[in-house]
Amino acid sequence: MDKKYITLFKELAQTTAASAETVMDYDREKGDQKGLDTATIMRDDYQALADKLDEEYQINKTDIAKLLVGAMIMTNQLQDRINNLKKAVTGYQTDVIPKLQKIVDEAKNDEEVTKMANELFIIEDK
Repeated sequence: MDKKYITLFKELAQTTAASAETVMDYDREKGDQKGLDTATIMRDDYQALADKLDEEYQINKTDIAKLLVGAMIMTNQLQDRINNLKKAVTGYQTDVIPKLQKIVDEAKNDEEVTKMANELFIIEDK
């Protein structure tokens, strides 16, 4: 296996272990002992995999399966981040920027700026 893939897989295992650590924190906060136990095992398994991945290690099918699951988890998390970033960009483009531009274009003084800002920047509960 190429050194770059070894590095990639080591980072993938470490990132998956860190993700499991986040789940552990959530489970602790919610008092979910079963979830905490599961996340702890996952964290320990992935950290152990990361620790043994080097140029000398002969990877096995179990470790490949763990890497597959880790890659799927990371892909889903990245896709969620991308979707959230797209929503943020859309919000700026369709809401915030046009309103700010309207104030810049139309307000003649600070009093009008304040009035317009108070009118435009309201979030109504629906």
